[in-house]
Amino acid sequence: MEVIWSYKLVVAGILFFALLKGEEPERLVATIMIAATGLDIVNHALFGDPGFFSINPGHLVIDAWVMIALMWVALRANRGWPMIACAAQIIVMVSHAAKIIDLSLVRYGYFAMTQLPVGIQGLTLFAGTMAHLRRIGRIGQYHAWRLT
Repeated sequence: MEVIWSYKLVVAGILFFALLKGEEPERLVATIMIAATGLDIVNHALFGDPGFFSINPGHLVIDAWVMIALMWVALRANRGWPMIACAAQIIVMVSHAAKIIDLSLVRYGYFAMTQLPVGIQGLTLFAGTMAHLRRIGRIGQYHAWRLT
C-alpha cells in the first residue's frame, strides 16, 4: 500500500513540476493527466468499481480521450517526448481491446498494460520538461508548437 501512495506522490510531483516549469506542451500534457485522474474518480463515484474481471466502459472512454488528446499534442508540439507519452497511451488502448477479445487476459498482463504506462508518461513528462529547461538555457526561448 505504501508503494502505491509513493508512486502516486511521485507522479503528482512530476505533474506539479511540469505545470510550474514547463511551457504550453508540458502544461497541456500535465493537465490531460490530471483531468484523466479526475474523470476516473468521477467514473468510480458514479458507477462504482465494476471489478477487474469485466470491461469498464468509463475507463475505455477516458483512455480513448487521453489517447486522442496526447496524439494531438504529439503531432503539433515542437518536442519529441510527447510521442513516447502517446505511445504509452496506445498500449493502454490495446489492453482494452485485448480484454474485450479475451477476458482470460485480465491477470498480470492487463494490469501491466493499464497501470505501468502512467509511470512511463510521468517519467517522459519529467524528462521532457527537464530537456525543455536545458534547451531554454542553451538557446533561449523557442517555439513550443511546430510552425505549419
